[in-house]
Amino acid sequence: MYTQLAKYITDRVAIDEAQLQVVLACFKPLTLKKNEVINNAGTPARRMYFVNKGCLRVYFLKVDGGEVTRRFAFENTFSTSLVSFITGEPLTEFTTAIETTELLYITRDDFYRLLDIIPAWEKFYRNFLEFAYVNNTRRLQILATQDATERYKYLLKENPHYVQRLSNKLVANYLNISPEALSRLKSKI
Repeated sequence: MYTQLAKYITDRVAIDEAQLQVVLACFKPLTLKKNEVINNAGTPARRMYFVNKGCLRVYFLKVDGGEVTRRFAFENTFSTSLVSFITGEPLTEFTTAIETTELLYITRDDFYRLLDIIPAWEKFYRNFLEFAYVNNTRRLQILATQDATERYKYLLKENPHYVQRLSNKLVANYLNISPEALSRLKSKI
C-alpha cells in the first residue's frame, strides 16, 4: 500500500531511504465507501490524503443547496483543503469518496513536524504548493474565460479519465454546465 506513495515522493524529490521511511511511517491507511464524507464544512482540515485507489471529490455548497465541484483526486494524487490545512480555519467545502477509495493520510501535526526535520519534505511541500497554485489558477482562468465547448475540449485533452470514469452529472458539475448541455456537447464532439 505504501509503494505508490514512496514512488510518488521519490519521483519528485531526492530523499534518502532512512528519511523516506520516517515520512512513510507518518501515513496511516483509510478505506472509504462510495459516497462517504471525510471532510465536512465547518471543521478544520486536519489530514492530507494520498489516493492509492479510487477517487475523491472536493465541492462547495451554494446558498440554494446546489453543489460546485472544485476538484477530483484520482490515484497517485494528494488531496486536502489547503486553505483550511494551512490556516487551521474551518472548512468551507466537503470531500467525498465517489467510489470505494483506498487512502493513506497524514495528520496536520505530523506533516508540519516533518517539515522541521526532513529538508526533502520541505522541498516536496513547495513542489506540491506550486502545482496546486498553477492548477487552481488555470482552472479559474478556464472557467472565467472559456465557453462550455472550450472547457469540455480542454478537459478531454488534459484529463480524459474524468469523462471515462465519472458520471455525466459529476463531469457537468465540474465544468459548471447542466447535464443536458454536456450531453449536447458530447453528441457534437
